[in-house]
Amino acid sequence: MKINVFTWLLFIAFLSGCNANQDSMDEFIQRVESQARVDVEHLSPMLAFQAYPYQSQGFRQPFVLPIAAIVQEQPIVKKDCWQPSKRNKSGRLERYPISKLKLKGVMGSSGQVSALIQTPKGQVVKVGKGQFIGLNNGRVTRVTPSYLLINETLPDGLGCWSKRNVKLALK
Repeated sequence: MKINVFTWLLFIAFLSGCNANQDSMDEFIQRVESQARVDVEHLSPMLAFQAYPYQSQGFRQPFVLPIAAIVQEQPIVKKDCWQPSKRNKSGRLERYPISKLKLKGVMGSSGQVSALIQTPKGQVVKVGKGQFIGLNNGRVTRVTPSYLLINETLPDGLGCWSKRNVKLALK
């Protein structure tokens, strides 16, 4: 009996909550529509597409530089300059440019000093004097407690090569 009375009270409370808004829905819609702006921005007229027939005569070849872009005094490729010896790149650090490698530490025992190099993937590799490093045939020439000296060969764009020294400093 108590459950039945409780159910009826709950049902009456629910129905009394539905009588809160007595405004007409039509009046609400008219009020909102009267407050709305009706300004529409006019679009610019669309340009008409004009097709042109393809004419292959009179145009330059697509893979040849235009005459204005060809330099009259281009340097001549040298054939009698220094070339590095051909070799297979087999070192783990020869896959990365030197700028992406980081010197993380130096260690040594009985006069032999080695460097710890971190790759972009986070691996740490032990390197000693004479090992190759970097994309441009870089060779480790000196390992000190504060830096690693690398002798790197670079192409000059005309068929010749030049050497430069690069330091990886301990940070």
